[in-house]
Amino acid sequence: MHRTIDLTSSIVRETTSFAAQNIYNESIGEYYYPIPKEWDEHLSFIEVKERKTEQYFEVEKADFNSLNQIQYYKISFNRRLDPEDKIKFTVTTAFTHMLTPYPKEIAQTGRQNMLFRGNQYGNSAYYTAQQKTVVKLPSVVIISYSQPTGFITNNRNMLEYGLFDGKEPNSYEELKIHYELQQSILTVKGLRRDLEISHWGGNLAIEEHFNLTQEGARLKDNFSRLEYHKNVYARQSSIMTRELSLSLPVHASNVYYRDEIGNVSTSHLRYEQDKAVLEFKPRYPLFGGWNYTWYYGYNVPAGDFVRYHSESGRYILNIPFINVLPRVTYDKVQVRIILPEGASNVKVETPFPVDKESHAVHKTYLDTIGRYLIVLDKFNVLNDHAKNIQVSYTYSSFELLRKPLAVSTCILGAFLLSMIYSRMEFGIGKSEKKS
Repeated sequence: MHRTIDLTSSIVRETTSFAAQNIYNESIGEYYYPIPKEWDEHLSFIEVKERKTEQYFEVEKADFNSLNQIQYYKISFNRRLDPEDKIKFTVTTAFTHMLTPYPKEIAQTGRQNMLFRGNQYGNSAYYTAQQKTVVKLPSVVIISYSQPTGFITNNRNMLEYGLFDGKEPNSYEELKIHYELQQSILTVKGLRRDLEISHWGGNLAIEEHFNLTQEGARLKDNFSRLEYHKNVYARQSSIMTRELSLSLPVHASNVYYRDEIGNVSTSHLRYEQDKAVLEFKPRYPLFGGWNYTWYYGYNVPAGDFVRYHSESGRYILNIPFINVLPRVTYDKVQVRIILPEGASNVKVETPFPVDKESHAVHKTYLDTIGRYLIVLDKFNVLNDHAKNIQVSYTYSSFELLRKPLAVSTCILGAFLLSMIYSRMEFGIGKSEKKS
């Protein structure tokens, strides 16, 4: 077993390569991978692939061991292994909120240190003949780390533990590393992404609402505007967040960026060959513990993301689950897809499991029966989840006439009511003709 822990960002990424052998007397087709409960609660994704063919294996949550507080994941191979057969595969996992600022408070121009706690040994539900753990750090500044006698090598910004021989299943030895991480730790507490399709206007309107928090070390003293400008002009390294950027579709138009106060003018949109880039600055820099709520939106031609499949007679929407905001984790993401009024036979496919999928009706102006609404909720999201989701539906050409007919009916009804009203008598008694 060869295990690599990547601590170069606020996301803890672990890659473990296995060389497993079937020592049973019968063939097997699965492997069980354990994750301790306190880590499983912060698991963002897990994927497994064979090292030789690069083919991905199916992974699903299996039994939970309440005695040892371990969650098992079942890995299904693409073939059965006969006795003594071997297989090599790699398990990749990512975890959020596993790092702790230490100390929790620093000066405005101070350096940020993080504390990581884990296991010197890799996760294994089976006897492991040999294993090694490598930890990658963002810099050579390492304050302290676990040092088992004879089993640790310090190579600048990398720590190597092992080789360890003959470890029993679920072996544990504390791994603690205190190191410098001089970068912002940004978490989106909540993201709501609205996608509204209009066949009548041939348009896809996208709007995203963010509740952003900087979760790095907090300020020890009050914020100093003087120190802030000194830091900016001297170009000193800091954990504060001054600006953000987003990549938009190349045909994005009518782009806006606003917060709770109103329009924010500290933004710039530029077009490149294959994308548009929105660069913007919040109204104030974000230090540890500071929050910022904002939203942005734009329009793109529906044809960039919606295709008509003539053989099935269905429209197919292909669009990323999230738009990548660099170096950010998401506690909760909600994607709301609003289909045209009259859409039916809706099917949703996602490249990963979502925590909740619901279907409802969304009503807006000039609607008669309302529009089909799909809501997808997922917790603990990373930019790795920026993969295409697919929504297919049927939509009759007659539905394009629904809104004009509804408007025409309303106008005709108004004229008829006006005609009837003009011919009605509201006086008492007989009317006298004027001579």
